[in-house]
Amino acid sequence: MGRTKLSEKYHEEREEICKKLLEIVGTEFYLCDLDGDSEKQCSILALKDDIQRCFSVGCISSFKPNLKDIVKRDYLNVVRGILKQQGYKFEGKDSFKKMAEDGVFKKTMRYKIFRDFVI
Repeated sequence: MGRTKLSEKYHEEREEICKKLLEIVGTEFYLCDLDGDSEKQCSILALKDDIQRCFSVGCISSFKPNLKDIVKRDYLNVVRGILKQQGYKFEGKDSFKKMAEDGVFKKTMRYKIFRDFVI
C-alpha cells in the first residue's frame, strides 16, 4: 500500500487555503493593483508554510530554493500554482486601466479566476 496523496489527506485544508487566497485577490483583479498592494502580497506569502504542508509544491517555482530569486512575482506564482492544483482556471487578458491619480491609462493584465466544477 502506497502513501496517501496530499490531495486526499488534506482536502478540507486545501479548500480553506484556496478560499483565503480568493479572499485576498478576488475572482477578478488587475495585475497592476496586486503589484501595488504590498499588504496583499505579504498576506499571500504568509500562507506559504500552510501551503507546503497541504500541497505538493515541487512544480511551483516560488518554492524552489534555486529559483526564488529569479521569479519576478512570487505572490502571483503561488496563487496561480495552488489554485490550478485545485481545479481553478485562470483567464488573463491584456487590458488598460485608468489610473485614478493622473487619469492616464496603464496597460496591464486582467485576470479572472473560476472553476467549472467542485472538487
